[in-house]
Amino acid sequence: MYNIYMKFLKKVKTFLGLEKYSPYVSSYYERSNVKSAIYLSSVVISLELWMIISTIFNQFYSETKRSAVWLWHHVPCYICLLCAGVLMLVYSLLYYANKRPNRIAGKVINIVFSIVSILFGIYISWLDYIKGEQFITLITMTLFVFCFLQWRPIYTLLFLTSSFVFFYFICNKVNPATYATTVNLIIIWIAIVMASINSFHQKIKEAKKDERLEQANNILLRLSISDEITGISNMSYFISQTLSKINDKGFNISDSLFLFLDVEHFKNYNEKYGFVAGNEFLKNIGQLIEKEFQGDDVAHFSNDNYVVFTKDVDIQKKLQSIRNEIIRYDEGIKMDLKTGAYRLKNRDCLPIVACDHARYACNSIKKKYEQNYCEYTDQMDQDFYRKQYIINNIDKAIENEYIKVFYQPVISSKDGKLVGLEALARWDDPEYGFLMPGLFIETLEEYHQIHKLDMYVLNRVCKDIKSNIDSNLDCVPVSLNFSRSDFDILDLSEEVQKSLEFYSISKDLIHVEITESALTENDGNLQHSLSKFRESGYKLWLDDFGSGYSGLNVLKEYEFDVMKIDMKFLQHFGENEKAKIILKNIVSLAKDIGMGTLTEGVETEEAFNFLKEIGCEQLQGYLFGKPMPREQLLEKINQGTYVMAKTNA
Repeated sequence: MYNIYMKFLKKVKTFLGLEKYSPYVSSYYERSNVKSAIYLSSVVISLELWMIISTIFNQFYSETKRSAVWLWHHVPCYICLLCAGVLMLVYSLLYYANKRPNRIAGKVINIVFSIVSILFGIYISWLDYIKGEQFITLITMTLFVFCFLQWRPIYTLLFLTSSFVFFYFICNKVNPATYATTVNLIIIWIAIVMASINSFHQKIKEAKKDERLEQANNILLRLSISDEITGISNMSYFISQTLSKINDKGFNISDSLFLFLDVEHFKNYNEKYGFVAGNEFLKNIGQLIEKEFQGDDVAHFSNDNYVVFTKDVDIQKKLQSIRNEIIRYDEGIKMDLKTGAYRLKNRDCLPIVACDHARYACNSIKKKYEQNYCEYTDQMDQDFYRKQYIINNIDKAIENEYIKVFYQPVISSKDGKLVGLEALARWDDPEYGFLMPGLFIETLEEYHQIHKLDMYVLNRVCKDIKSNIDSNLDCVPVSLNFSRSDFDILDLSEEVQKSLEFYSISKDLIHVEITESALTENDGNLQHSLSKFRESGYKLWLDDFGSGYSGLNVLKEYEFDVMKIDMKFLQHFGENEKAKIILKNIVSLAKDIGMGTLTEGVETEEAFNFLKEIGCEQLQGYLFGKPMPREQLLEKINQGTYVMAKTNA
């Protein structure tokens, strides 16, 4: 019952206009009233001027002159209503000229005009009623006041009812009203009340509809310029704003910088507290950056990255303030801030390119604990464009065979025979010349394009092996090093199988290598992919063992056939006795867990003899041969430089 009562009470309040309206609806209602007041006051002023002028004209130029008593009763009323109309019109025009007086003054003027209008209607209609005429003036004035101007229904009921009751009382006192007159007055009252209330609710409905449309437009506008997570500018708006500044000849670009801010270890924060808390963190940091770089262009770039376009003023101070807040957020996670900067050199640089340069500078110090700020340099510029060239031309290089497959021999420590080859990519570019493998391989991995190179090498190796078989040449297994991202992007075991089937090659002739650094504990997806290789009969090799920090855990979690010991153990071999002890124990460990061993980087007879002595089975290094084209390798085999082992495994 209580709920029903409350709902009924709410409906009554809504009907009477007693509910509280939003600022937008109230403003819409106010503007609508002011607009109506302009029309209404203009009409009233015109009518009263016409009445005053016509009265004066009739007094001097017409035979039908009014008596002094009539003039005394009517002309002052015309003048009062005219003044009220002028006052209303002046206020309304000032309102729309943005020079409006305070709103309280406007409400007072509205009430004064309405009271003057109703009293004018009552008085003139009373004079007409005494003479036996109709009360048209009262009807007109009430229509003006309650239907042109918008009143809350409760005020309409009170004001209009009081006006009609007062008029009926003074008329009835002079000349008792007939039944017909009473009924007509009630009907007119009902009609005006209904029209006024309906007009009010229609106006409120329009206001609420307009408010919803305005809110929808604001949401769409905000989405078009704001980032959904942080609430600060998105990249599209950032680019448009900064581009406008750069193209403005009056804007000085010589002291302007693009900053790229990267929150380090945010991923750990996300994992600890969840995505909701993570998004709240990103929002707070975005607002903090906006506060520190107040008046500058700030945007959320992606993930935990932000960009800023600012003048070179107190940048280090501002960045340190932001960094301090990030560090204090959760000292256990050890989050930090790295910043890269790019200084504009000309107006031709696009903002997105400038952001990429700043990002490049930031990435260059990612692993430098002691450095938190780096500005883009000329050397970085050369490296950046070389990287862009690599990414943009990898497909062309593969198509035109600018990338060659070289083979480095793998030798048996027991008899010195050739037992295998490692396939290595070399890029001889017509524009850049010879590109270092470390450079283009690292770049392709960074931009997730390495699978293109690895699939090309796979097919090239299979084609070379097929050519050897067709030429009745002996073959040894070739090992191919696959990137960690190959397993994520491709069904690698299926792709390798397709190539082998296409060229009709035995699985024994292909060994699958993956570097230790690409492995992590409990990586279910990678473990599943490697298991598919083993189940299909491929040999798995662990490359660069000892180059990372989790070698022993990798041996525990994954199954490999051969361990390739990293060449770093042989650096300064004759001077470091510890290296010998470590190598001896690694070889022994590998044997104990059923793995074969191969050591890379063998360059001296001393190293060769030691590795042979401790039982390392296979060796690779410049002592036996550098990576070489297939033709050169075949030539050395024909010359007897390399003696092929009988086994293919």
